[in-house]
Amino acid sequence: MFRDGTARLLVFRIGTERFAIELSGVDEVIDALTVQPIPDAPQTVLGIATVRGELVTLYDPRPILRVDGSVDGAALLFVRGDRRVALAIDDVYDAITVEETDALGVPGGGADGSDGVLVGLVRRDGQLIALLDADALLTAVAAGDGERR
Repeated sequence: MFRDGTARLLVFRIGTERFAIELSGVDEVIDALTVQPIPDAPQTVLGIATVRGELVTLYDPRPILRVDGSVDGAALLFVRGDRRVALAIDDVYDAITVEETDALGVPGGGADGSDGVLVGLVRRDGQLIALLDADALLTAVAAGDGERR
């Protein structure tokens, strides 16, 4: 995440929580999508949506991140292999630059079962922002949590 001691991150919100992922990993940010639910989909799959004629799976990161709140305000699009996928979020903030020395370690050393999704924390304007590994998050939401809606 930190190249040459700095990282350029995109900050977004789900409920009252702020998160950040590496800006270079995000293909596009779009407004909320019209979603077609998929019957018996895992809890992390909201459904599919059409983005410029292409079907995109829209994932819900809330079960993985263990947060409440809405995810109907915007979506982050990523390229995974030869297809695009999206993460539903509530709102997007600006990109920020973070020095590696400003990043705090993960409380508990990752023993919370996050599978490397949470990689650190940073404090900005009196708020804590959770630093996420986009690849680990996308892998976790694609795997689902085994529960069905």
